[in-house]
Amino acid sequence: MSAKKYNGLEAELYDLFRGSDDFDEIGYYVDLALNKGGDCLDVGCGTGRVLIPIAQEGVEITGLDNSTAMLNECRKRLSNEGIKADLIEQDMTSFNCGRNFDLIIIPGGSFQLLDERDDALAALRNLRDNLQPEGLFAMSLFMPFYEISHESLDGVWRLEKDERIEGSDRRALCHSCIDLDRCENLMEVRHRFEVINAKGIAESSEIKFSRLRWYGKYEIQLLLERAGFSSVTVSGDFEDDVFQDGHAVMSVCAVK
Repeated sequence: MSAKKYNGLEAELYDLFRGSDDFDEIGYYVDLALNKGGDCLDVGCGTGRVLIPIAQEGVEITGLDNSTAMLNECRKRLSNEGIKADLIEQDMTSFNCGRNFDLIIIPGGSFQLLDERDDALAALRNLRDNLQPEGLFAMSLFMPFYEISHESLDGVWRLEKDERIEGSDRRALCHSCIDLDRCENLMEVRHRFEVINAKGIAESSEIKFSRLRWYGKYEIQLLLERAGFSSVTVSGDFEDDVFQDGHAVMSVCAVK
């Protein structure tokens, strides 16, 4: 099964709702790319949130995503910035770019959209196959600590985002409704996206469904080792600290 494909209003509003960088994830990957050197692949590159800042530093980088809508937006942003980068529309479980990379990254928790364990393992094996010998793989994984500990919120619709659309008097809203399977580490999310005008009338709306898997520290380490990786490290919130209870994001690195 492929990871979820972003399209429609969800893709159109992606940067507005998901473009923030509370933990300096972008800086983390820029530093990683500069320190590693060589050729980089951004898997799940989306609209170029991480790809473009890396490219701006002169790093050779390719973007891969399974969403036509997201790649089209990425091309527009690259053109606006006067930057060139190859963009490939393929799935992370089976892609083949025809060459291997020194660094492969999956920012933003995109790996977690592979909700089936067999697909996750297949993707990791394929990612390893597309690395150079001694190549580095790095990805971000979020931990839903708040949702795990608040069962009363399961199935409850909540306003998640309310943002003004730049250059207009319209606003974009995102409501979310989350159900967790705490035994299987699965999160089912419904998002309702709306664009409303100055009078508060909805001009467009849609509901999108996502199913994501989260991982414990040792579970992801074992999965990477099973896929053939070595020297696995798991840090918290893009810092040098070992991941522990209270961290919101895992930064995971492994070597081919």
